[in-house]
Amino acid sequence: MIQSDRNFDDLTTRFARNIYGSAKGEIRLAIVWEHLLQSIPALSEGKPLRILDAGCGLGQMGLRLARLGHELVLSDLSEKMLEETGLLFEKELPKAKIELLHQPVQALHVQNLGQFDLILFHAVLEWLAEPEKTLNHLTHLIKPGGNLSLMFYNRDALVFRNLIRGNWRKAESDHLQGDEGGLTPYHPLCLEEVQNWLETWQFEILSRAGVRVVYDYMERRIRDQRPIEEIVRIEMKYAQHEPYLHLGRYLHLVAQKSTH
Repeated sequence: MIQSDRNFDDLTTRFARNIYGSAKGEIRLAIVWEHLLQSIPALSEGKPLRILDAGCGLGQMGLRLARLGHELVLSDLSEKMLEETGLLFEKELPKAKIELLHQPVQALHVQNLGQFDLILFHAVLEWLAEPEKTLNHLTHLIKPGGNLSLMFYNRDALVFRNLIRGNWRKAESDHLQGDEGGLTPYHPLCLEEVQNWLETWQFEILSRAGVRVVYDYMERRIRDQRPIEEIVRIEMKYAQHEPYLHLGRYLHLVAQKSTH
């Protein structure tokens, strides 16, 4: 049983190089960014929004939002990740309106922070000891009528990947979760499961997209020959359509909180 949320202090440098600095990381960022802008037109309309990036990683998404003039609170369980985020903003956008918080999601409270127009929760849910409970806690920080941008590791894609690789015993075992301290997510999640949570909490799903529905299944020699811009174009063409969105390594949901 997983007892604690994953802290990536021990892997900050590796993450910067192998994930955030890699083609797959660049593609993931581009797809989520485009889908977010499509789903929430207010992000591009000039009126500053108050945004929380919970589990901000190295701050790339937050930086893009700050460049649009929005006010950011960036939090992370990893002190080293947060330090790198601070350095990124000092270098790229030193006058940005940001606040950095070294805190776990469970320590973020309305009483201290108020509520936000938008909360980002990207690639965190699957690393939590109690994903449903923690996400529910986070949703209380969203204003009525505000939005949640949620990206999580797709369990169905993990099953499919094991099937096509011939790892049938693992795919059929129903034990796909990683061990504490490892690099396999603790709780890969299914789309229907997470959608049910959000609907129970009075959220409307505005849009859904699979993240890397093509790239992760391509032969390496072929995908390495294709420009990233072309890969992003083809990914975006299929990301929001059935059945392809269910194949995404990650799933990105944009949901709106009820005003009632």
